[in-house]
Amino acid sequence: MIAPGTGSESGAAAMAHAPLVGGWAGEAALIVAGYAITLALSGVLVRFFVLPRGVKAKWPPEGPTPSGGWPRFDPSAVIGKCENLITVTLVLTDNLSGLALIFAAKSLVRSEAIKRDPGFYLGGTLVNLVWGLLVASIVRVLLQL
Repeated sequence: MIAPGTGSESGAAAMAHAPLVGGWAGEAALIVAGYAITLALSGVLVRFFVLPRGVKAKWPPEGPTPSGGWPRFDPSAVIGKCENLITVTLVLTDNLSGLALIFAAKSLVRSEAIKRDPGFYLGGTLVNLVWGLLVASIVRVLLQL
């Protein structure tokens, strides 16, 4: 309630209008937390929803080592984390049409792998995309409160 003649709000009314996240540091922390949560849990979710039960994803895979050796990191995991970063960035910048970039790039670069195992590659992309959309959308809503 506004006190007559003072132009100031009572404590309860001021709290009702106070932003959820205060200042640029709070907003930055919320954005960083959104990226961190997305990156930390996306692999777990992809493995849970896409891999058959009891199958563990290992890197490097078992079997003969290629002549040039294995890459330092699992390419699928690196691509998935890049998908996460792009998804969260595009949602936070309100560039949702840019999300088509993820599918276009994935289809182009991994077309042979997608033909061999579409459930794994497309399923992983969709789980990553949905997870990134969910977390980034929550961050956007919290930033607007």
